[in-house]
Amino acid sequence: TSYNSIRNSCRHSDINMPGTRSKSTKKIGSTGFTFGPPTEAASAVGTLDMLLVPREQQRSTHADNPPPTSMEDLSKRLEVIIEGALEKIKELQSDFLNVRTVQEMQIAALQSSNESLLRRCTNLETKVLLLERKDEAHTRELNKLERFSRRNNIRIVRYKANQGEDCLQVARDALGKAGVQDVRIERAHRDGKIISNRDRHILVKLTHYQDKINLLKSSRARLAEEPFFLIEDLTPADLKEKRKHAAQVKALYHQGTRLRFRGGLWRMADGRPYPFPTELPS
Repeated sequence: TSYNSIRNSCRHSDINMPGTRSKSTKKIGSTGFTFGPPTEAASAVGTLDMLLVPREQQRSTHADNPPPTSMEDLSKRLEVIIEGALEKIKELQSDFLNVRTVQEMQIAALQSSNESLLRRCTNLETKVLLLERKDEAHTRELNKLERFSRRNNIRIVRYKANQGEDCLQVARDALGKAGVQDVRIERAHRDGKIISNRDRHILVKLTHYQDKINLLKSSRARLAEEPFFLIEDLTPADLKEKRKHAAQVKALYHQGTRLRFRGGLWRMADGRPYPFPTELPS
């Protein structure tokens, strides 16, 4: 008898399959599953086949093994399917545990590497901070040395330049007008970048420091009517500090407070540095 004839006979008649009872349930072996009529059990097994068995394997299985015709055959078939499913689940579980173990090891290695990098970054930050402090100290010392090398220098500003001029003679004439005669000059020359329509400074190196002090004291009054004036030869760092508070110094002057720039700082009459208000960060 073919499978289709058995299926149709079971569907359209009340004839029970061998070992079964119509419209009743029966426990299948030790699996604990219960089914109703054989047609329901066969349907359940077919569904499991479609869900758990690949389509190609289903075709070969149906071709080699005809569908079961009894509850015993259904029970055995179901047990095989369930055992296969459990094996697949165990394989997946094993693969998952293996992957999880590998991932945990990789995460542990990354954490260890991250901790090592963090320690190295902390050490580098400490070293950079120390280097910055040393750099600041070296910059201050270099500025002091440069300031000392410029100690006897003075600059003549806005003195008209002439073709073929003798800077030594120009310096003697200018310093004489400033009120100090017979100044001993070591050397004199134009200094600075060439800018259109602007005369470069005349840098003068004096032999005696006291001559420089006397010139700076007397030049403001003596050169009031002249187109040029005298200034001290400052280092770039000192010049930056002087210009930083120029507007505040001018305002203090109009209020009656006079400051002088010496030793890289604006100072009061008693020589103490003036306490400018600290600028708040923007």
